[in-house]
Amino acid sequence: MRKVGTIIDNLRSGEKAPDRHENPYLSEALQLSEYLLTQSELQNIFPNVFQEMQNPFILEVGCYMGKNVIELAEQNNKMNFLGIDITYKRVVKSARKLKRFNISNGKIAICDARYLINELLPEQFLDGICVFFPDPWPKDRHEKNRLLNQQFIQAVYQKIKPNGFFWFKSDHQVYFTQTNDLLLNSGFVADDLDNNQPRAQPRNIIGGPYETAFQKLFINKGIPFYQRVYLKK
Repeated sequence: MRKVGTIIDNLRSGEKAPDRHENPYLSEALQLSEYLLTQSELQNIFPNVFQEMQNPFILEVGCYMGKNVIELAEQNNKMNFLGIDITYKRVVKSARKLKRFNISNGKIAICDARYLINELLPEQFLDGICVFFPDPWPKDRHEKNRLLNQQFIQAVYQKIKPNGFFWFKSDHQVYFTQTNDLLLNSGFVADDLDNNQPRAQPRNIIGGPYETAFQKLFINKGIPFYQRVYLKK
């Protein structure tokens, strides 16, 4: 589990960033403390991440530039959405948009997903988790680097409430098929439509369509992608 966000922590405590890390995203992070949390900040305030903590809590792992967090939060204002990623550029751009649109039920954290799931979240805490187009690490020698392995999925299962959802999308058929098997073998059940076709989104998520930047690219290029919603029963 990697420790991320330490440079922002140091800047917020008054230290200077190392010369090699001087960039506008780090400077901007100082102005986004209401919307952008570091891993250590998230740990310090948890579970009081949002003002309305009685509302359902949805996690997006790998939020990229924040498109889905923003759209989901805007159209589902009775839910809380936390997006996490591990690069400064992505989290700062995501938090910048949340601030621009004054979204109070959406936040971004620069945080390692394994740390969050294994070390921070209590059992049966999440109402849902979104994992959209994670790196498939297609080469056999790199498969160990995949986020969605048996250990991670079993840990996620423990952190999701009964009837909570796991919403998964991938453009890599083998990765999708293998992950689908892991999810079903871990206790999740597919929440498909009556005609056995996958749902485009969980039943309790309104609005949409929720298409990531990668998904739109695949659609425009005619590249197939795969998606499914699973429930913890």
